[in-house]
Amino acid sequence: MSDTVKMKLTFPRGKQQPGEIVEVSAGEVHRWTGFAELVEDDPKADGAAKTLGDKNPTTGSQPHKAAGK
Repeated sequence: MSDTVKMKLTFPRGKQQPGEIVEVSAGEVHRWTGFAELVEDDPKADGAAKTLGDKNPTTGSQPHKAAGK
């Protein structure tokens, strides 16, 4: 096991922008809550998630109009 984990930024931090991968000490992960999310080490899983997002761009929390309005 390693002492660091990979996290993807969800909020700007200095010159780093959201989406960039950073390595964080395993003991410091709780301090990154809200600023970054854990990244799985399996590159196949990341590719599948990106492909699914590309196929259905309307997925998410977009409001839906009521019928007839």
